Amino acid sequence: MKLIKPNRPFISKEVVVIFVFLHRNFNLLKNSYLLYTIIYSLVTLLYSCASQSAIEGGPKDEKPPVLLTSIPANKSTNFTEKKIILEFDEFIQLKSIQEKLVVSPPMKEKPKVLCKTKSVILTFEDTLLANTTYNLNFSDAIADLNENNSIDNFHFCFSTGPFIDSLKVSGKILDAYTQKPENGMFVLLYNDNFDSVPLKNIPLYIGKTNANGLFSIENLRSGKYKIFGLKDANSNLLFDMPNEKIAFSDTLIIPKAINRIQTDTLKKDSIVTSVKTDYSPANLLFYSFEEDRVKQFIKKSDRPLKNKCQIYFNRKGFGKLKVEPITTSKYITDKSNRLDSLTIWLLDSTDYSIDSVKFKISYVKKDTLNRLFNAIDTVTFVYTENAKKPVFIKKLATLTNIQNSQQINYNDLLRLKFSNPILPLTTDKIILEESKDSVFHTITPKVFIDSLSSCIYYVSYPWKDEMNYRFRINKDNVKDVYGNSCDSTVRSFKAAASDYYSSVNFSFTGVDNSYIFQIIDAKETVVTEWSGKLPLTKKLNRLNPGKYKLRAFADNNNNGKWDTGCYLEHKQPEKFYFYTEEINLRSNWEIEIKWELKEPL
Repeated sequence: MKLIKPNRPFISKEVVVIFVFLHRNFNLLKNSYLLYTIIYSLVTLLYSCASQSAIEGGPKDEKPPVLLTSIPANKSTNFTEKKIILEFDEFIQLKSIQEKLVVSPPMKEKPKVLCKTKSVILTFEDTLLANTTYNLNFSDAIADLNENNSIDNFHFCFSTGPFIDSLKVSGKILDAYTQKPENGMFVLLYNDNFDSVPLKNIPLYIGKTNANGLFSIENLRSGKYKIFGLKDANSNLLFDMPNEKIAFSDTLIIPKAINRIQTDTLKKDSIVTSVKTDYSPANLLFYSFEEDRVKQFIKKSDRPLKNKCQIYFNRKGFGKLKVEPITTSKYITDKSNRLDSLTIWLLDSTDYSIDSVKFKISYVKKDTLNRLFNAIDTVTFVYTENAKKPVFIKKLATLTNIQNSQQINYNDLLRLKFSNPILPLTTDKIILEESKDSVFHTITPKVFIDSLSSCIYYVSYPWKDEMNYRFRINKDNVKDVYGNSCDSTVRSFKAAASDYYSSVNFSFTGVDNSYIFQIIDAKETVVTEWSGKLPLTKKLNRLNPGKYKLRAFADNNNNGKWDTGCYLEHKQPEKFYFYTEEINLRSNWEIEIKWELKEPL
């Protein structure tokens, strides 16, 4: 609470002293600079004495507004008006009311909401249904004006018929992949059980999850309902876009209310009984997901160099990606790991000397029924001369994933990425040396090309503990398909000692199924993974020290990867499980972890 001093002059002792001094020494100070300075100081002091200032003190107001009266009263019946007025005990404000206000059953046009001093006024533009109970869920949209204290989960209901429907259902929605609460997802109830209902019909009742993923839909009439979760991307309450997250159940819900006698002992020899109503279902749990049905298409194609053509797709690929030449004879293709981009290197000078080249691109798409099929597009690549645009890259650059003086693990691969496709890289083109002390001797590693790119090679060797290594490519030893030579590349590194690593003994129990287990580092990168059925024991050796997370998912179809769900196929996403504790590994430590995989609470 802040108190404001009255805005009136107040003359302090200091001001009086200055006035007396000026009166006694006026002749001395007349026309002097000192007189000007004193007068200026006096004016400043008078201004500061007369200005308002806040006095701190008193308890801070932390109470939300309280509803005093309403027209009509909350839970009124036989409502026929077009307006509702809510009166509160203090000045209020509305926060994101259009996003937070949920009207159930939903209306074609949401009511207009006006905030006026201490009142909220709702005006209905749509015709209300007969004999229907309406619930207005404001969430935390109503707050006081000064301290921004919100009313949590504020509800108001009325009926256009002679009674109030009083059943309710509640539950929770979690993201299937992350297990995090789904915030702001609509929960929709239908009195039809057809698969097409969420795609074509507006729901009968509607709710919305909060930041904890919790939802409650109140004032329901008795009956059987289809329940469906929707992250509505286009605000029409229909599941009609492929990127909308959903959650669903194939089981109809039947709201019920059971009254029971509750006994409380307040004092010795004093028993008080009361009636308590239990509503069900009250602990529904659903998992949200996004279907993998966004259609793949070529988003962009270009030709940045005369010998280099590129294609970019809008999403990761579903399967094989093939190239068939139309106007060219020789070429090499590079594909990304996600199959969402493609590079075509033209090898013949007669091909890359012309301005326009054509290829047929074959890739896998999905139809409207989510079935895979092969699509073929013809793409023309045009090279446009530009003074600022290079024609070719005439220098072969080399990048490695290991830096000088870096410590590597026993199973690390040395990765070489070249700027252009190179001629086959063999062991005689590189030099790898090993040393315990200072004398190096040559060793022979394995060298192999990447499965998707002719610009990437790997060097493999069983690195020995605490040994020093030196890798070298001499200048001009490696050439690309255009005749360009590389500069020299030298890297010195060392393998970690055996006592640098950690070991973990795992013991898993739970529901019998096939699972994929994953160790995740601080960057959310999968460090290692393995599969197995429960119960399962597993020992991992030579893990780097650090902090990790452990997760698993049910591999229901045994394809070795996580699969999302599909509503029309009645397929739920494969379920994830997260080990709740952080795994802290230290050098030369061996720890044990026991984990029972079970449903989240």
